[in-house]
Amino acid sequence: MHGQKNVQFLLAIFAFIAVGWLMPTPEGLPQTGKMALAVGAFAIIVWMTSCIEGALSGLMIVFLLAITGAAKVAQAFSGYANTSLWLIVIGFLMAGVMEHSGLSKRIALYLVALSKGVSSRIYWSIAASIAILTFFVPSITARTLLMLPIILGIGESFNAKEGKSNIVKALLLIVAMSGTMMSIGVLTSHVANPITVGMIQSATGKLITWAEWFRVGGPPAFLLGFLSIFVIKFMYPPEIENIGEGGAYVKRELAAMGPISRKEIYTLVIFLITLILWATDSYTKIPVVTVGLLSVLLLLLPGIGVMDWKEAQCKIPWSVYILYGGGLSLGAVLVSSGAAKWLANTMLSPLHPFPLTIQIIALIWIVTIMQVLFTGGGPKTTALTPIVIAYAGTIGADPLVMALVLGMNMQHQYLLPVSNMPNAVIVGTPHITEKELMKTGAVMSILGAGFFSLVVLTYWKWIGLL
Repeated sequence: MHGQKNVQFLLAIFAFIAVGWLMPTPEGLPQTGKMALAVGAFAIIVWMTSCIEGALSGLMIVFLLAITGAAKVAQAFSGYANTSLWLIVIGFLMAGVMEHSGLSKRIALYLVALSKGVSSRIYWSIAASIAILTFFVPSITARTLLMLPIILGIGESFNAKEGKSNIVKALLLIVAMSGTMMSIGVLTSHVANPITVGMIQSATGKLITWAEWFRVGGPPAFLLGFLSIFVIKFMYPPEIENIGEGGAYVKRELAAMGPISRKEIYTLVIFLITLILWATDSYTKIPVVTVGLLSVLLLLLPGIGVMDWKEAQCKIPWSVYILYGGGLSLGAVLVSSGAAKWLANTMLSPLHPFPLTIQIIALIWIVTIMQVLFTGGGPKTTALTPIVIAYAGTIGADPLVMALVLGMNMQHQYLLPVSNMPNAVIVGTPHITEKELMKTGAVMSILGAGFFSLVVLTYWKWIGLL
């Protein structure tokens, strides 16, 4: 494996050299744009293969942008000044606090307890848990890891055989796939969403508010998420009608937690206030990142807060911050150098003759298919959004609208274990095989792209987006 990664890294270096120095400069592409493309070629291969650690790739991108002259040093580091990037840090800190306080586990257990052991109700209880936690825990990976022991515990309580229980399979797939679908609609629920907002802000100067994002993406995302439950239930019907002891397991866990603690109440109050301020940011004019930062400060404040900084700093994904900061810098340089515009004209010109709605639908399917190439929504978003923004400019469309629509559809990544971290988590259990994941993921990919194609023709027209 180590040797394979070395070969992949050498391939990335070769692509960088080939595009930057061996390839003749295409007509209409400035030299700075050509160098930006060379760095982009390096980045895409590195992201596709994961041949080097994410943080290292972010640092290398910044270094290559500066050393090649594609950007001045300040511009090469500009991605780290994007406020949207700090939403990722804030999101993981809030998720860590929620987990530490025990509140997220209590919410999940309570909702599952409402099913009273009826198998089909359990499916919906888990879905409801994920839907609510989408607002409270700003990380799909954290939500999956939170629900994992609860689902496995339910399985153990009614002696579910490893790899045999449809109930356990369905619950795991609901958390990973339906949960990812729901994440599309909430700005702070998935790492790719702030990245999209950051790209839009860099290219257009327009900052998308939490409320604006939810208005556009919330209703279709949650409708799709709940629609997927029916599909998963059809594919994995419960083998027994009543799990019996499964309900008892949940009650035992709730009893073990005891009465709701001061930390949980304090966390709940802070999170509710945060959600209200996020939902009304278009009226209050208080930036999402400012609200998130204040919430984190209140949750970590000595003597009052839920966690101390020593514990909290372990929750911050600095590697993710470094990776996406470099990606945001690359995206900004691709746009400013003219490289994104040249790519858009070259790659997407076959779509020009078609109406705008058809072009958008085609792009939705293109980015869905590209989950085979990219690991995670973040790298895919970082690589493609500048191209889409530039393409919008060439056809006279609103770049904000195009980027927003495409950004939301970057999360159709259900097919492979490496497509999405929740996929990797559930495949790591003895209950889901890679074959089952890919079979279900293929269905979910078609469902997701097909559903949002319909949204383009209906809901987004009704609200005046298109």
